[in-house]
Amino acid sequence: MFKRLKESFDSGLDKIKWFSSLFSDRMKIEYSVMKLLYQSDQMEKKKEDLMKTIGKRVFELKGYSILKDDSIVEALRELEKINSEIEEIKKKASEMSKVET
Repeated sequence: MFKRLKESFDSGLDKIKWFSSLFSDRMKIEYSVMKLLYQSDQMEKKKEDLMKTIGKRVFELKGYSILKDDSIVEALRELEKINSEIEEIKKKASEMSKVET
């Protein structure tokens, strides 16, 4: 009887260890996803600032050739870079948040 009780106890303990390990791994993944989404949000804010810079500069240059202005061209390049980084981060977060079986 004690042998059966010990085996049941050991089996229950193994299940608890498995569940806690799974839960711990999942929490690490969710934390990483949150960090990536926060990073993406920060890049979106930087993107908005660059767009404001472009808008102000375009307004200042009304009547001139806008796309020849160095600050606008540089801001547009930076926007393209940020957009690609945001997409990559979102893709990475999406892949990480998928449930593994």
